[in-house]
Amino acid sequence: MCVGDRLLPLVAERRRTAKAIKLRADAVQGVLRLTLPARGGLAEALALIERNHTWLAEQVAAWPAPQPLLPGARIPFDGNTLLIDWTASHPRTPRRSGDRLLVGGPADLVPARVLRWLQGAARADLTAATTALAAGLGHAAVAIRIGDARARWGSCARGRPGSVARIAYSWRLIMAPPPVRRHIVAHEVAHLVHANHSADFYALLATLDPHRDATRRWLEAHGTALHWVGRD
Repeated sequence: MCVGDRLLPLVAERRRTAKAIKLRADAVQGVLRLTLPARGGLAEALALIERNHTWLAEQVAAWPAPQPLLPGARIPFDGNTLLIDWTASHPRTPRRSGDRLLVGGPADLVPARVLRWLQGAARADLTAATTALAAGLGHAAVAIRIGDARARWGSCARGRPGSVARIAYSWRLIMAPPPVRRHIVAHEVAHLVHANHSADFYALLATLDPHRDATRRWLEAHGTALHWVGRD
C-alpha cells in the first residue's frame, strides 16, 4: 500500500476476541496493521483505510528514515556514529578505527559483514556486562543470546531449579549509549532474583543501576530509529 512516498506492507489479522476493526501504523516493523473480527468486516476495513488515509500519511511521515548498511553511510554505534569506510583493498573482516569502520571485499557484501560485526560487538559487550553483574548476585552461569526482537530490548528466562538461566538481548542495543545498555542489562539481571516487576524487583534494580527514567526517556525518543538501521 502506498502511503505518502513509502510503499508499505498491509498486514491483516483476524482475532476471535476482536470486537471492532482496528488500524495501526507500526513504526517499529514498518508496516500497517489491520485487526479484524473472526468473521466479515472486509468492506468496513477497506472503508476505514480510505477514511484514515490522511492520518496514516501523517503517522508514516513521522517514522525514522531507513539507514542502510552501505559504503559511506554513518550508523549509530555506542551512542555516537561510525562511518562505513569501504574500499575493496581493506581487510574483508570489518575493523574499527576511531569513528570509522573499515570494510573491504566486494561492495555487495558490505551490509552483511557490517551486520555481523555489529552483532558480534553487541554479543561481546552485553555478555561481559551481564556476566559481571550476575556474578555479584551469585549467578555464575548465565547463557546469553543475541537476537533482533522488536517488542523487547531484553528478556530473561530462569528455567527450572538447577538449570542455567538464559538472557536474550537485541543486538541493536550496541548502537545505544553505554548507560542505556547497562540499565537494560541491570533490568534483566534483576530478573534472575525476581521473576516479576514487584516492589522488590525495582528496589534491587535501583541498587544495580538507578538510571531507569533516563533510559526510558532515551529509548522513547530514539529506540524506534534503531530498528530502521539496516533497512533499505
